[in-house]
Amino acid sequence: SIPELGRRETGMDTDLAAVSPWRAGYWSSWLSIPEEEPYRELEAQAGASSGADASAAGGDAPAVDWREGRDAAAPREGVPPAPSVDRPGLLQWRPRARHVFIGSFICLALVTIAFRMTAQQLVNASEITIERFALTRPMGDGAEASIDAKLVLPRIGFGAALRGTELVLNYRDQPCGRLTAREPILLGDGGEARFQLHGALSVTEFGVFKQLAGELLVAPNLTLGLRGGLTLGVPPLPLPVGAVLEREVAMKGASGLDVRIVHFSFRDGQPREFPGRPSPLPLVLEIHVEVNNPSSFDFSPLGQLQLGIASASGLRFAMVRTDSNVDLPPGVSNLSLSGELAVADEDLERFGPLLGDYIQGQEIPLQSIFLSSTEPLYHKALGGIPITAALPGLLTNNQPARIFERVKLDINAFEDAYSLARRRDLHDYCYIEGTNPLNVSLTFYKIEVDIFYDGEWIGDVHVPWLDTPINMSAYQQRYTPPVRFPVRLSASTTTVLSMFERLMLPNGLIYVDVAVNLTFSAGNQVYTMPHYDTGVEVSLHL
Repeated sequence: SIPELGRRETGMDTDLAAVSPWRAGYWSSWLSIPEEEPYRELEAQAGASSGADASAAGGDAPAVDWREGRDAAAPREGVPPAPSVDRPGLLQWRPRARHVFIGSFICLALVTIAFRMTAQQLVNASEITIERFALTRPMGDGAEASIDAKLVLPRIGFGAALRGTELVLNYRDQPCGRLTAREPILLGDGGEARFQLHGALSVTEFGVFKQLAGELLVAPNLTLGLRGGLTLGVPPLPLPVGAVLEREVAMKGASGLDVRIVHFSFRDGQPREFPGRPSPLPLVLEIHVEVNNPSSFDFSPLGQLQLGIASASGLRFAMVRTDSNVDLPPGVSNLSLSGELAVADEDLERFGPLLGDYIQGQEIPLQSIFLSSTEPLYHKALGGIPITAALPGLLTNNQPARIFERVKLDINAFEDAYSLARRRDLHDYCYIEGTNPLNVSLTFYKIEVDIFYDGEWIGDVHVPWLDTPINMSAYQQRYTPPVRFPVRLSASTTTVLSMFERLMLPNGLIYVDVAVNLTFSAGNQVYTMPHYDTGVEVSLHL
């Protein structure tokens, strides 16, 4: 009973309830055995056991109260009944335990809410800079993604980590892809931290992704939107907390990739023999370029690319492809391309002046247009996007290339004297010594030349069509074909006499400028090209 237990525990013959009702309630709640049934069952078992022992001894033995250690026959003091408790057993929670559990649960919920609000505030206050965005192993509509980023967080005093990150990539407020991280990202305890995010990028809207790729290649800067739910692991909490990321991230673009053409040349293609005649192939084009990628993006690999080469006005004249798969990491890369010079028939007239400017040593603005890639992801994303470049003009010994080297006049002195006396044009013949500045074979069909002396037009050579075309091999120097070209001199008498006076001297020379229109074939196409040479030697053919 309670008083008896109190006496046993305290060694005092005092009623606990009289001393402290709270202590009595405490002992009755936690130390008392609430049921009488166990006592009675034990008494019955003890009585049966004692009776059996007494019968075996052949006599009656006094019963023993096992709880009190005395004879049952002895007079017993009044013992109050055990308190009644509405619970089935010793393991039943007490009302105080229930209150503690409910309070703990409420505290945990409040702490979790507080940490979630704190985590959201941290995400909102963070600053994210993407330093490198690498796409590797493209597969169908996606690729493996690796992002190197810098994160600036307020000081939080404990380490945190991102777990289960899934971000939607937006461009101009339109979703274009989804990035799922596979590994936790350790954020540290605040301040500036660099981290890597590895995962899978899946393109959901190729139209938007193509716009993003186009701006990425040509713009110096661009903005990428990141949207998604983040799960932060915070050490004080047993479970991670969630936060929402909505952030516009500035990134460095490629600024047109700064393409520099290091080498540009074309050569004869190998002809294929047809019955009765050879059939020339298009001219083979070889280009070596240096590409500078200043952006945050790393594309490895882009695949084997096919590109169209066009003028700044959009005149496409060649198609080239890379020799192998192309990697385009940040920094400088070198690419080799080869292909064919192929101009549409309707564009041949426009291409001639472009070729003439190139031979004159003038820089030609070009566009490289992505046509295809062996990687389906980039084939869809980059198709049709132009990249600008500048083609350096053709130079020989750091000088513009020449075609006309010397004109040798074959004159008839008596006929010219008669024509001068009557103030008529002089009609003579000449031989032309020329050079082929290209690494291709040329066949000339038509020549038109205007001649200028001291800035004054003095005559021309006009051959509407050559009966026998003139062939020149690749890089042929100072070749004089066995053809007498008709030349007309239509200058003033004073000018003609001054010219002849110099030409009649030993090794006499004069220098003229010529403006030329040449019609020739190269490869399997015929071009008409303007050309201008200065300081062309003129001498008498003796």
